[in-house]
Amino acid sequence: MNLKKLRLCRFRCFGDDEQEIYFNNLTTLIGNNSCGKTTVLQALLKLFSYNSNERNLIRSDFFLPKGVKPDEMQKQDLYIEAVFDFPELDDKNIENKDSIPIFFRHFIVEEPSGKPYLRIRLEASWEKGNNVDGSIESRISYIVCPEEDQIKEEDRKIANRHELDKIRMIYVPAVRDPSKQLRNVSGTMMYQIMKSINWKDDTKESVDKKIEELNEEFEKETGISILKDSIRTQWKNYDSDYRYSNADMRFNNVDMDSMLKGSEVVFSPTVTGRKYCIDEMGDGLRSLFYISLVNSMLEVESVIRKEMNLKSEKRSFNITPPVLTLVAVEEPENHIAPHLIGKLKNKLNDIAEKEDAQTIITSHSPAIVKRIDPEDIRYLRMYPDDLSTKVKIIHFPLEEKYEDRYKYIKEAVQAYPEIYFARLVVLGEGDSEEIVIPKLLELSNGNVDSSGISIVPLGGRFVNHFWRLLKDLDIPFVTLLDLDQERYGGAWGRIKYVLQQLIEVGENRKKLLKCKDGILSKDDFEGMINWTVEKDDKCMLSWIELLENYDVFFSAPLDIDFMMLECFGDTYKSILENNEGPYIKGKEDGKGKISYIEENEIDSAEYKERVEHDVHCTLKENGGDGQSYSKKQKMLMVWYNYFFLNRGKPSTHYLALSKIDDKELMDNAPDVLKRMIKRIEEKLNPTI
Repeated sequence: MNLKKLRLCRFRCFGDDEQEIYFNNLTTLIGNNSCGKTTVLQALLKLFSYNSNERNLIRSDFFLPKGVKPDEMQKQDLYIEAVFDFPELDDKNIENKDSIPIFFRHFIVEEPSGKPYLRIRLEASWEKGNNVDGSIESRISYIVCPEEDQIKEEDRKIANRHELDKIRMIYVPAVRDPSKQLRNVSGTMMYQIMKSINWKDDTKESVDKKIEELNEEFEKETGISILKDSIRTQWKNYDSDYRYSNADMRFNNVDMDSMLKGSEVVFSPTVTGRKYCIDEMGDGLRSLFYISLVNSMLEVESVIRKEMNLKSEKRSFNITPPVLTLVAVEEPENHIAPHLIGKLKNKLNDIAEKEDAQTIITSHSPAIVKRIDPEDIRYLRMYPDDLSTKVKIIHFPLEEKYEDRYKYIKEAVQAYPEIYFARLVVLGEGDSEEIVIPKLLELSNGNVDSSGISIVPLGGRFVNHFWRLLKDLDIPFVTLLDLDQERYGGAWGRIKYVLQQLIEVGENRKKLLKCKDGILSKDDFEGMINWTVEKDDKCMLSWIELLENYDVFFSAPLDIDFMMLECFGDTYKSILENNEGPYIKGKEDGKGKISYIEENEIDSAEYKERVEHDVHCTLKENGGDGQSYSKKQKMLMVWYNYFFLNRGKPSTHYLALSKIDDKELMDNAPDVLKRMIKRIEEKLNPTI
C-alpha cells in the first residue's frame, strides 16, 4: 500500500485552487521559507496521527484569503484527501504477503481489470460564532466514487479511527530531541515496541523479585531510613485521603511496566569504558540518532511481519504493525556535518525501501537536494497575488525517446540545486560566466547571494529544457550564450538553434520569424544555418536584438572571454610576469614576445603567420578564417588563445578583475552585459 497523492484545498496556506502532490517512495518537498512544506506534513497528521491533539482542527487551519481580515471572515471550509494505490497487487508472490482486507470494502475500481485505489478525505467547515475560535465541524470519510466524478452524499462512508490507525504517520520535527522518544513517555515508538514484547512468565517473576531485592538493599542504609521516616511522618500531618495515607520511597521501578518506561539507550566508548547518555550528544549526533531510531523500530516491525507470515506459534511480539508507515522528516540536514549528509540520505532511502513504508522529507538545503532524484522533488512556491501556495513538479524529456537529454538534464539539475531557491537564474555557458557576471551584478545590484541570483553554467546544451523547467517553477531567468561567430555551428547556426528552442517551449513562431520580407518560410528557416556571416552584419544584429526581447543575450562576436579581453586587454596583459605571455620561437633577447612584436614588428611575416595560426586555433576545427573579424580582433586572438585556451579561464579572470577599478569595470564592461544586468534588475524589481 502506498500513498499516491494528497489533495489540499483551503488548508492553511493552500487556497481555493486545489493542489495535488504526488508521492514516491522517497519524496522531497522543497521551497523557500514559509512556502507550505510543513503544512503538507500537518495535513497528513490531521488524517493519520496517533496523537489526537495533532488531529484537532483550529481556526488558523482554514485559509484566509488575501485582503480579508480575520474578523471579517464569516465562514470557510477545507478538505484534505489522501489517495492510496496498491502496487503489491502486481507482485506474483502476493499469496506470501500480508493482504489489506480492512480497506477492501472501500476500494475503487474504475474499469474491468483496473487497479484499485482508496480515497480518504477529511472535510471541515468553520463558522464565526460567539466564542473566539468559532465553531468547527469535521468528518473523515472513505470516498467510494471515482476521482473524476462529483462526490455525492452516498459516496461518503464513515472512516472510523480503528481502521485509520492502520496507517501510521511518524513525524520527525526540525528540532529533534531523541531523549523524549526513549524515556518515560508511554506512546513513543520505543515504549510501544517494548510494551508489546511477549515476556515469559518466568522472566516477569524474576524481574519483580530482583526489583524488590534492590529496594531492600537501599533501605538498609541509615540515612535512607531517616529520610523515609521523615517523609512518612510529615505527610500524615497533611493527608486526608485514605488511599494515599502511607508515603514510602522506592529507589527502583515498582513493576516491569514502569521499568520499561524508564529504559534508555547509552553509548560506550572503546577506550575509557565510561557510558554516555543521549543528552550528552551534540545536536548533530542527536538528530542522526533520532532518525536511526525510526529505522530501528521499522526494522523490528519487519521481523514481526515475517513471524506473522510464517504463523509462528510463539511470536516475539504481540502487536500487529500498521499496513503503511509514513515517515515525515523535516529538514534532515539540521546540525549535520556536511560529510555526513550523504550517509543521512542513504539512511532515509533505507527507510523508504522498507516494505510498507514511505519517506517524506522537507528541505531548503542544496546539500540535500543535490542528492535527491529530481523526479522525487516537489517544489512549493508562495504566490503574492493571492498569498496561496502552488505545487510544481519537474518535467523531463521522455527517457525512452531522449535518453541522452534526459540524463543530461537530471545531472545538471542535481549539480546546481540552488536554482530551486533562486529569485532569478542566469543560464550561462561555463566557468567564465560564473566569475564575471557575479562581479558585475555585485557592483550594480548588490551581493548575488543576498539578491537570490543563481548563475548556472550549462554550456548551452538542451537549453529549451531548462527554460521549460524554470517556467514550470515560475522562476525568472535570463540566458547568456556564446555567438561563436565563424565557429562550427555558431553565428547563424546558434541564432537558428535559439529560435527553434523558443518555438519548442511555446513562443509564437510568427512573431519570432518575422522579418522585413514577411515571415520566414520553413525552407528559409532551415537554411538559416548556411547564411553568410558578414563583417558588421546588420541583419544578424537585428536578430540578436529581437532575441534580447525574449531574455536571450549573446556574447558577441565570440564569447564572454573575448569580450572582456576586447574591453580590458591592457589589464589582462598586466597580470603576466616578465617571463610569461605568448611568443614566437626562435627569437632571442625578448624579441620573440608577442607584446614586443606588436609594438615594434607588427608587419613581420612571422607575426602574421602566428596570427593566422591563432585565428585557426580560436575558431577551432571546421571553423572559418576570420574574415568577419577586424584586423584588431584577429590580433587579439593570439592573446585569447594564450589566456583562455591554454592558460586557464578562472585564474585569468580572477587576477584581471582584481586589478580593475569598480567604476572602470562598470563603465567599460561589454554593452551586452550591461543590457543583461538591466534586464535582471527589471525582473527582480518589476516596478522599476
